[in-house]
Amino acid sequence: MIIIGSKFYDRLTLCRGTAIAAIVLTWFITAQMAQAAAGDLDPTFGTGGMVTTDISRSTDIANAVAVQADGKSVVVGTTYKNNDYSSEDFVVTRYNTDGTLDSTFGRGGKVRTDFPGLAAVPSSVVIQTDRKIVVAGGAFPLFTFAGNIKVVRYNSNGSLDTSFGVGGIVTTNFPQGSYAFDVALQTDGKIIAAGTVFVAFNPGESSNTDFALARYNPDGTPDATFGNGGQVSTDFVGFEDDAFSVLIQSDGKIVAVGSANDPATFYDFAAARYLSNGTIDTTFGVAGKVRTDFGDQNFDRARSAALQSDGKIVAAGFAISHGGGVQNFAVARYTATGILDTTFSRVGRTQIDFGNCCQSATKVLLQSDGKIITVGGSNGESGDDDFLLARLSSRGSLDNTFGIGGEVRTSFGDLNGGANGAALQSDGKIVAVGFQATFSNQFANFALARYLGQ
Repeated sequence: MIIIGSKFYDRLTLCRGTAIAAIVLTWFITAQMAQAAAGDLDPTFGTGGMVTTDISRSTDIANAVAVQADGKSVVVGTTYKNNDYSSEDFVVTRYNTDGTLDSTFGRGGKVRTDFPGLAAVPSSVVIQTDRKIVVAGGAFPLFTFAGNIKVVRYNSNGSLDTSFGVGGIVTTNFPQGSYAFDVALQTDGKIIAAGTVFVAFNPGESSNTDFALARYNPDGTPDATFGNGGQVSTDFVGFEDDAFSVLIQSDGKIVAVGSANDPATFYDFAAARYLSNGTIDTTFGVAGKVRTDFGDQNFDRARSAALQSDGKIVAAGFAISHGGGVQNFAVARYTATGILDTTFSRVGRTQIDFGNCCQSATKVLLQSDGKIITVGGSNGESGDDDFLLARLSSRGSLDNTFGIGGEVRTSFGDLNGGANGAALQSDGKIVAVGFQATFSNQFANFALARYLGQ
């Protein structure tokens, strides 16, 4: 006999009851898994698939995420207090696979890097094969654009890698100032940062920016075999040109994607391709460059790009139309030679509308089955601003097996939020990162959500 409290239970009855309970529990879990669908929040991550993190009772905005080989997520963003941007710093956090902060990284899973007297914003992150973490962005004095590209490398425990640059930090000076929006790794260990160089900036007058690329050797020194002393800048038609994404092809060619301002069509999606030494690849587009207007001669900008295995390029961002009254997710696909791919949505481009104001895709991801995931948010500064995801088929139509009609919306609360970055795990799950505004003096926290991908 077994005694539990003051009652006596026959051993056989107890075992039968345990077996029945186990069967019921197994059925319940199986039923839950059977009901789960692509685009659903992953209940094994955080609380119901969501995580928020305060750095130090501060305003904290996550901009990018990379997933390590062990499944841990590395998130980079910016942190500051009391709207004092002079104290704005790089911050890196690492999470275990269940969404808890990784206590083996930095202090309690967090690392903060200060650039004294400068506002510093990281934009992107990649993980090297040796598990070192490379973060790129920029730092600049307040109310000016005379800043510099900053590339920082951390050891796997979060400490600065002193074998890289000066104490783990590399500063790249372009004329008038520069900023890196993206970073990529070559197979030989070299690092490429891409962004904007300010050629001329005069408040109240027209400005001029160009695509900017910088390549570094594995130790952080400028790669003298690339462009002019490791730097390349590219002008389209003399106005504002900004690179937001950089891709490295298997043949070593480099593709930069962003936007270019043309007086005839205003801002367009733009791309340029370079040979491995930084010279323009004239076999791409028109003399190495491509511009795409989404039909309204308005503001169109690519914020992210991805490279398909067949060499096609998928770019995603936003397109504004109807006199500025509509801003949707915008996606375009190009052939390997730089022309719009008409097998994608018939004209090579498409838009996605979630019904919000000021919608923008900030990251595009490619699944192994060829489906395209766009991640972003809206900027209406209201409680309707949420994480927004959409999945397209390889032909460019919304995938009805994902979320509701191909779209997913995730709200972290009554105030505004949005996703600024995303990454795919090896199991196909989607990790999206951004921010969620709060009612407290923290103003905003890092926000993460993980979704089922299949």
